[in-house]
Parts: sequence; C-alpha cells; structure tokens
Amino acid sequence: MDSNRSELEQAFKVFNRISEQLRESYDGLQERVAALTEELEVARRGEQREARHAERLAARLKLLLGTLPAGVVVVDRAGAIQETNPVAVAILGGPHQGEAWQRVASQVFRPQLTPKGDWVRLDGRLVSLLVSRLGADGAKIVLLTDVSDTRALEELVNRNQRLSAMGEMAASLAHQIRTPLAGALLYMTQCRSHVASHAQQERLERGIERIHHLDRLVNDMLVFARGHGPGERVRIADLFRSVHHGVAAIKPRESHLVIDGTDVLVELEGNQSALTAALTNLISNAFEAAPQVVVTLKAQVRGNRVEISVHDNGPGIALEIQSRIFDPFFSTRPAGTGLGLAVVKTVAEAHGGELELESTPEHGTTIGLELPREATASASLAREVA
Repeated sequence: MDSNRSELEQAFKVFNRISEQLRESYDGLQERVAALTEELEVARRGEQREARHAERLAARLKLLLGTLPAGVVVVDRAGAIQETNPVAVAILGGPHQGEAWQRVASQVFRPQLTPKGDWVRLDGRLVSLLVSRLGADGAKIVLLTDVSDTRALEELVNRNQRLSAMGEMAASLAHQIRTPLAGALLYMTQCRSHVASHAQQERLERGIERIHHLDRLVNDMLVFARGHGPGERVRIADLFRSVHHGVAAIKPRESHLVIDGTDVLVELEGNQSALTAALTNLISNAFEAAPQVVVTLKAQVRGNRVEISVHDNGPGIALEIQSRIFDPFFSTRPAGTGLGLAVVKTVAEAHGGELELESTPEHGTTIGLELPREATASASLAREVA
C-alpha cells in the first residue's frame, strides 16, 4: 500500500513538472506569436503606407502629365504607342494607343521639316519633337511641343529688327534727298513765268506735282522712321487747314473734300506736322480708291479724347485684306510703297492713340484716329522733322 502511494505521489510530481514545462512552453509560444503578430502588423502597415505613397505618386504623375503644356508619348521597344497625355492627344488627333508610332507620325506630320528642324502638321502648325530613352528595356518617350506661336513671335522680332534697320537707313537717305529735291522744286516753280504754250505749262505742272509726290514720300519715310509724338498744342481748325493745303495739289478734279466744321476749335497735344502727314495719307488713299469720290474730314470730341475720321464713299476695302492694310510695305497698288497707312498707324501710336477701321465693300470706308486731348505718359516725346 505504501509503495503504491509512493509511486502515485511520484507520478503526480512528474505530471506537475511536465505541466509546468508545458505551461512555460505555452507562455513562450504565446509571447512568440504576439511578437510575430506585431511584426506582421508593422509590416502590413508599412506595405499600406508604401501602397498609399505609390498611389499618391501615380496620381501626382497623372496630374503632372495632364497639366504639362507639352505632349508626352510613351513608345515601347516594338515601336507601339503605350500612353499619351491630353496635349499629345490634341496634337496627334487621338490617343492612338497600340498603334505604331511611325505610322501615326506619317499621318499627322508632313515629310519635310522646317529649316529650324520643326515638324509641320498637315494643318500648318509647327511642332518641336524630342526623343529620350526610358530605362534599359528599349522604350522611349517622345516630347511634342507646339511652337507655332513661338516661331511667329521670333519672326515678328526679326521683322521688327529689319524694319528698324530699314527705318534708320530710310531716315538717312531721306535727309540726303530732301536738299536737291527742294532745289529742283524751286527751279521748276520759277520756270512757270517763262513757259508760253499751254502744253508746256501742263507738262511743267505735272513735273512739279511729281516732285511734290516725291517730297511727300520722303516725309512719309521720315515720319515712319522716327514716329513723331506729342509736343505742342494743336488746334483742329489749324490742323484741318494744313491738311486742306496739303491735299489741294493732289485732289482729282472730279473728287471732292468736305471738311466738317464741328468741334474744329478743340485743341489736343500733338505734333501738327506728323498729324498732317497722317491725315493727308488717308485722304490721298481715298482719292485713289475711285473716280469722283467724296471724302469727308471730321473731328468729334468724345470725353477726354478726340476722334478725327476720314470717310469716303468709294468701293471699300476687301474683308480679306483689312487686317493687313496698316502693315508696312503692304500695298494693293503696283506702284504703291505700302508706307502711307503704316505712317498713320505710327503717328497714332506715337500720340498714345488708336486706329479704328470700318469698311464695307461697295459702301465706303471710314478710318478714325482716336487721340487723347492731353499727352499720355506712354507717348514718345516730339522730335522735329529736319
């Protein structure tokens, strides 16, 4: 009996010891599981952060490509278009995903490049094209930039530079011409009293008229080259009187000049010689528009500005050339210099004013100079015509 009890006690002790070991192992296992769970949670949160970061980067990249002012085309190693941004879609006329880049380019662009290396779309727009490799897998990025407006501005700058150089040359040449021209005019006017026959008198008058024409042309060149601006008080009545004297020698017999007496006592700050040249050019063009034309010269006060208008009842100006008639050297007449209306624009801008054109084919033309009554801060200072 005692031996059985002793064995039973010994068995309980072994059982308790094993149970304690199992409990310790279980506790250790729980701690390990908790640690692994925590590590797994940390790793999961890290992956989520990385995924959110990747999503933000992707969204930012998509936004960047969407707002980029240039077109971006991704081409794979096989030459097929994989992705395009909105600007590229607009330039290429569609996304063209999966299509061969070379075939799309041949359909969108002309085969010849411009001298500056720009690609030309079929509609005439100019596109700069740059190609860069994307990684080591052979893919490429094609960057497309519409440079039509940039090239137009460059051409405008170059044109203005050429006009500036030509203006300086014209001013220098005009100065050298005016002296012998004045002498020739003086000698020819003195010959009037010595001409007997009517035929000789008519030929002499035509020669004098041609010299006057040359003198006006020289004056136009000087005004255009120098752009005279405000510098004196000019009364409209005096200005109109000067214009009337200036056009008297060029007015055809069948044509008429009507001067409206309204608001002629108004004064403005300007250069009378330059304004006279501008208005004379407008009236001269009106006389040449049609035979038996009636030209009306009028001034009208509009607040702190004065509008001086020249209206004719001629055939009008064709719509397709109305935007170009004030460009230097543009003329529809074979013998025209294209400086007359350019002088008008130069004088108006030099006085801080604006030009207004109203012309309807078969219903006449009105060109108005809207000038400030006082000199503006942006207007250039007066310079005399030497």
